[in-house]
Amino acid sequence: MKRFLGLTLASLLLSGGFFAYSQCRGYTKRNCIPSLKEYTHDGKMNFVQLYAGDKAEIKLTFYSGQKYRLLTCTDFDEVTIVVKDTDNNPVFKSEGKSMASFDFRMGSTQQLVVEIKVPYSDNTTHELDMTGCVSIITGVKS
Repeated sequence: MKRFLGLTLASLLLSGGFFAYSQCRGYTKRNCIPSLKEYTHDGKMNFVQLYAGDKAEIKLTFYSGQKYRLLTCTDFDEVTIVVKDTDNNPVFKSEGKSMASFDFRMGSTQQLVVEIKVPYSDNTTHELDMTGCVSIITGVKS
């Protein structure tokens, strides 16, 4: 009986993670990619399910001579996005908007670190209100 309960609990946890992954993937396809407009999506979808108060970072490589649009979108009311170079110098900071884009041209090939912060909200009344999807999409323009 314990083994059965353990297997049931494990399968529920795994399916819950897959469900959250699927929801975030669908959210990104519907709400983020169309906002690239004249930029061509690079085919990579970077998204994460976060809780209020969480922080995540992703390193992205950008190539010399290319013009880029870095787009962030989320179903949180407010997030902070900071793009930093490898020396930890800020290149871009969002204004706490639910969707922010940053257009730039690379002078040299380099990695940039995108840091996402979700502020903790005291107004949250239900645990489900505390989770959400945050997506980082990159578009390239010739």
